[in-house]
Amino acid sequence: MPSAKYPNRPEIILGTVSIGDSSVDKDVTMDTPEQVKEFLDEFYNRGYRVVDTARGYPVGAPTTNEPRLGLANKDGRFVIDTKVLSFTPGDHNKEGLAKSIDGSIAALGPQSPINIEYLHAPERTTPFADTLAALTEFHKEGKFKKLGISNYRPDDVEQLVQIAADKGLVKPAVFQGLYNAISRNCEKTLFPVLRKHGIAFYAYSPAASGIFSDKRRSNNRFESSGYVGTIYTQLYNRPAIVAAVEKVREAAKKHGIPGHDAALRWTVYHSQLSAEHGDGVVVGAANVEQLRKNLDAIDAGPLPQDVVDAVNAVNDALGEEDKGGFEA
Repeated sequence: MPSAKYPNRPEIILGTVSIGDSSVDKDVTMDTPEQVKEFLDEFYNRGYRVVDTARGYPVGAPTTNEPRLGLANKDGRFVIDTKVLSFTPGDHNKEGLAKSIDGSIAALGPQSPINIEYLHAPERTTPFADTLAALTEFHKEGKFKKLGISNYRPDDVEQLVQIAADKGLVKPAVFQGLYNAISRNCEKTLFPVLRKHGIAFYAYSPAASGIFSDKRRSNNRFESSGYVGTIYTQLYNRPAIVAAVEKVREAAKKHGIPGHDAALRWTVYHSQLSAEHGDGVVVGAANVEQLRKNLDAIDAGPLPQDVVDAVNAVNDALGEEDKGGFEA
């Protein structure tokens, strides 16, 4: 939903990876209907309507997120985006896609039609042309409104667009990827490709997984254990990054702005994302209180210029090996 006060601000989307079966995945922080409803109510009451999930969420208990969202969205007040399973050979052939998409439809319920159906990551045992052909069939059947892709390389995007044009198949409309004040290589490598083809970009991990926090919050991705925690530790727990981040904290502190909020506000208001291109920012949280703080930070608007300069200096201080993203 566009902001009347900041008309070029990207769409704010709710990330829900913290929802699922907590008895299986210890990183899950919201499980019960009451917890999920309270979380979604906070987002709704702030004026936002788009929710992001995946068939593979949460990471440690796949397929347990969507049923909880479906139950909480019985009134159909939210627009739901989801992702097909994408990490096992065969996930992107016709049978694999049908199983994943139909599973999402059943879990989310008829009141939650799929808006964007993402390919969560490349599945390279299935030719892209076969994947797009199957997705085009499902798209014509009305199983989802738009096709999205996530964590693909720029050359993959070019290939997918070309195949879609040559064969009259559904074209990706949205790319979801890692983007924040540290992970900015996509500005040079990916964004030109997306802009050329009219593909919007949705940023996940917009505050770099909590590394800018003055006090690391519990249950953030940077501190979580397992697969997700390992990825974010490898990306951000480097001396050059830690030193650059400290300078941002110092600049933000002069204005009474927490470091985490500064990083989030930079991505929303000062990055290359814009409503003009249909871009969005996926904002997650471990609980209602964290969500409230994140939305408060966004509502506070653009940063003072000296803080913007300090955040931009992070990029200047890092070597190319320190500011990459996640591509499969």
